[in-house]
Parts: sequence; C-alpha cells; structure tokens
Amino acid sequence: MTYAIRQTAAAIVAAASDFVLKGRAPIPAVPIEGPYSAALASQIERDRVAGSKPMTVALLNTWPFDARIAWLMNNFETDERFAHAWSVARTTMAAEPIDLPLEIERRWQKRAAKNW
Repeated sequence: MTYAIRQTAAAIVAAASDFVLKGRAPIPAVPIEGPYSAALASQIERDRVAGSKPMTVALLNTWPFDARIAWLMNNFETDERFAHAWSVARTTMAAEPIDLPLEIERRWQKRAAKNW
C-alpha cells in the first residue's frame, strides 16, 4: 500500500469524522467551581453524551460497503477545507479502484470503533 493511498484515506475519514462530530449533540459544560459532588454529578452527563454514538455513524455502518464509500468520497469532495486534496483523491481512486476503498473502510472502522 502506497503512502498516497494511506494519506488520502486518512484525509477522507478525517473529513467524515468532522462532519459527524458537528452533528452530535452538544457536550454539556462541567462546572469547575462549587461543591465537589456537584462537579462529579455533572461529569456523568458529559461522559454520557461524549460516549454516545452519533446517529450518522450508526446509519452509515448499516449501509453496504459501496454506498458507504460513495458517501465518504462525496462528503470529502464537498468539504471546502479539503479542496486542495480533491483532485488527488479522484486520481488515487482512478488509479487504485480497489485499494483506496479498502483502506478508507479500514480507517473508517478503526475510527468508528475508537469512541463512537
């Protein structure tokens, strides 16, 4: 597997992760002053929200492999922060039509298992 495939797949998954995290329920703030018990109690709600799986991830993981890769690529190509890498991703997908999707899927599953 080449460096270009690994880096392109990493950028595609990073774009999807950013998109998913923006749609997650906001994480409540934890008070840092006040009674110790109140701070610990508020931490429970924060941990619950932070540990929840965003709906987008659950939905994407039910899709077939090709539909998921198509969504990830489309999401990547419409994310303006990654505009400089769009042509690289398209070229890499054309040159490696099997290896790139497999690497994207491997990185997506690794990211999805991390904390979603």
